[in-house]
Amino acid sequence: MDYAEISDGSITIDHEEKCNYIKELSNQVTVISEVGSKDVEKIFAPYKWIKLMNAELEAGSWKVIAEARESGNVGIYRDSGEVRQGLVDEILTQIPEEKIIWEAPQKAQQVWFIKLIGANVNLGNIAPAEVIPLETIRLGLRSDTFDFFLNQ
Repeated sequence: MDYAEISDGSITIDHEEKCNYIKELSNQVTVISEVGSKDVEKIFAPYKWIKLMNAELEAGSWKVIAEARESGNVGIYRDSGEVRQGLVDEILTQIPEEKIIWEAPQKAQQVWFIKLIGANVNLGNIAPAEVIPLETIRLGLRSDTFDFFLNQ
């Protein structure tokens, strides 16, 4: 095993204990941790996202995943699937974009992050059948990003 994901998105675990697991496992494998909750009722303020992400990166996580679920309607998204832009902007003031994997299962979410950060933005929770379509969006070969990349 080369990688391990440590997440408290589905179970309740004390954050200090989670960071201890990250610290222990990061000596053996590459750890990716996840911040946020799969529970639509749990909404964190931006400062809390930043605090949790920083703590997990400092504990040894290689990257942190910003939770969104397979449906893309929790965590960094509203229940409609719309990006919580203020939250993302605030996170990016404190956490380097290359340390974050943004879960973006919906095409509109993928396009939004590509336009915000660039073609090489770290995106996760992509369905296998969507990998090639996502790459065409990253390359500007679809109408969603064609003009965006053409005009740069």
